Amino acid sequence: MSSQRSLKEIIEIISNETNLGKEEIHQLINDKMEELGEFVTELGAAHIVAREKNVDLSSEPPIQVQSQLTVDQLVPAITSVNIIGRILRIYDQHSFKKKDGTDGVLQSILIEDKTGKVRVVFWDQIVSELQNKNVKVGDPIRILNGYTKLGRDESVEVHLGIRSQVQIRPSGIDDTELPATQSIFVKIKDIKGNEIDLSLVAKITQIDDLLEFERSDGTKGKKKGLLVGDETGEIYINFWNEKVDIVDDLALGEVLEIVGLAAKEGLKGFTELHSSRYTNVSKRDKTKDIIVKKGFIGSGTAAEAQLKPIDQITSVGSLVSTKGLIVNIVPVHEFTREDGSKGMVRNVSISDKSGIVIVVLWDDKTQLVNEEDINKVLLISNGYTRKGRNSNIEVHCGNQTQLDIKSPDSDDTIQHLFDFIDIKDIKDDLEVAHVKGVVIDLPAVQDIVTKDNETVQLRNLRIEDQTASIRITCWRENVSKLSGLTEGDHIELLNAKVKEDTGYGSELLITRNTIVKKSLSSSSNPQGFVSSLTVSPKESNFEKLKDIEDIEEGDNITIQATVIKLIEKQFVYPLCPECKKKMKKENSDYICSEHGEVSEPLNRILFTFIANDGTGNINVLCAGKLAEIVLGMSANDAARMVEENESEKAPYSYLKAKNFVNSELIISGKVNKNPYLKSLEIIANSIERVKYNEATRTMIKQIHTD
Repeated sequence: MSSQRSLKEIIEIISNETNLGKEEIHQLINDKMEELGEFVTELGAAHIVAREKNVDLSSEPPIQVQSQLTVDQLVPAITSVNIIGRILRIYDQHSFKKKDGTDGVLQSILIEDKTGKVRVVFWDQIVSELQNKNVKVGDPIRILNGYTKLGRDESVEVHLGIRSQVQIRPSGIDDTELPATQSIFVKIKDIKGNEIDLSLVAKITQIDDLLEFERSDGTKGKKKGLLVGDETGEIYINFWNEKVDIVDDLALGEVLEIVGLAAKEGLKGFTELHSSRYTNVSKRDKTKDIIVKKGFIGSGTAAEAQLKPIDQITSVGSLVSTKGLIVNIVPVHEFTREDGSKGMVRNVSISDKSGIVIVVLWDDKTQLVNEEDINKVLLISNGYTRKGRNSNIEVHCGNQTQLDIKSPDSDDTIQHLFDFIDIKDIKDDLEVAHVKGVVIDLPAVQDIVTKDNETVQLRNLRIEDQTASIRITCWRENVSKLSGLTEGDHIELLNAKVKEDTGYGSELLITRNTIVKKSLSSSSNPQGFVSSLTVSPKESNFEKLKDIEDIEEGDNITIQATVIKLIEKQFVYPLCPECKKKMKKENSDYICSEHGEVSEPLNRILFTFIANDGTGNINVLCAGKLAEIVLGMSANDAARMVEENESEKAPYSYLKAKNFVNSELIISGKVNKNPYLKSLEIIANSIERVKYNEATRTMIKQIHTD
């Protein structure tokens, strides 16, 4: 609702729009008051004078603005924004369903001041302000109490809420402080093929038939093409999906005003235009005919010549063409937009010799790639750059983008091979490393209980190249990145985090941003390199090993010893799920001394073996998850083995069959004194088989060092 103008403001407006002097206006107001007598106030008489002089007082009165910003000062999350600009674009209204089921409407405009441009978004009832006040391109506009947020292209937008006000052609604005009104329309010959938000006036010279198609996800799509031209050339425009409706009733020879188009390089080197969510078309009935210059406009260069290396993609908000080897594909994510429409998005990572970049595919483009396309080459024409979640630049692919996927030949492979670092050169001063090698150790996934009593997954692996080997750690949801890998696989790790060297050598950490992929067979490792496949995560580091005869109670030690005997006692123990204490089995029932009968026990493995390192014997206690890893099966499976074989000792036979006895182990753990045997024993926290090739190689290295 409009606020009341003061008499002074009304006189000021009448004076500005009629060139009458203020004294003359005061006289007209007094004359009107004498004419109407007690039926009118001085303010009412002023309104009558304004109406008789054809002065429009319907716009909002000026409001004293305490903090007015310019476009270049806008940042996200400002809760109250006051800004003045000139209208450059007026986009169509969009209706949508809100989450509560009610109908909503939005409309946006593009405004400009002398520092830049910004999109302004109107919601629901405020949209009517644009229609009621006959808004036109070129009008000055003042926004009061708006708020800022990031738009879909990661640029700042100004949104209007229920507390916001809009003033069209407000009084008191110095028009010279705003950019001069300019034509928003370009000539076809000036379209370069790397622009967005283009507008043109052109004549229809060809109308294609409607093309309807089915996407791979079963949804329907449609496209309609127009060939249009002006005095400088012709260009093809593709209208997609809902934008097809706005060109349904057009005829050959009509002159159109089209705004909100995106340009891209076509398949044959000619520039094409594509509709966007902001595209609008209107007929120009009262304009002189256009004599069209025949012939497509084009860049004059092949699309390949315009491709940028990945490390040269540095600016946000521009169109770019590039290509690279697909190194990672993320599953499609479906979402609902603010206007109620459904959308799809998928991230793909590509690399070349210069770097790696995330490519974001939107809607129909998400269906053009699948997991089988890893290690194929992706060619992108007219992607749009945005800032990603980690402030890295991403290439987004929407309607204006063309994608092409092909299998690499030998030249492509060489051209797109990433520049990996040798493992021996990984140092603390690196933040991340891109490395490749052969998986030479891949223990099973472990469940780890954190200090916050949270159970998380952990998996380690070790890879080796021709220069060295390195340990790699993977936690939580990132463990899934290692699924499908086996020892002997040639893999590549991109963006692995380098962990601080704590005295045991450099290590790598697989993070959310790390990509793990199997290498191309032709590029996995230098010719002549043969992996030892012998590295243990503990390594055979003889300097850190301790002799059994030298260990003492309370030590945390690592020994290298041979298993000489299994102590064949009960192997699987049923625990109470409530108190975690051992239970007795009576007939087929499990009884807890505190909680009574329990239907489903919690099974836990615990077994003991004797190890000898040549200096003495010691008992080693192996329990819990470590025991499951050593056995190669879960505690529940071990319990099932006991039940099926009707023998508590069945798992021992299984261990013997796996050649556990007489195996050489690296054992780490804490030394305790067994209260019953009154002898020392090791409570193991890590057990790894010794792999003799690595042990021999390490020994030779030590001999040469010594």
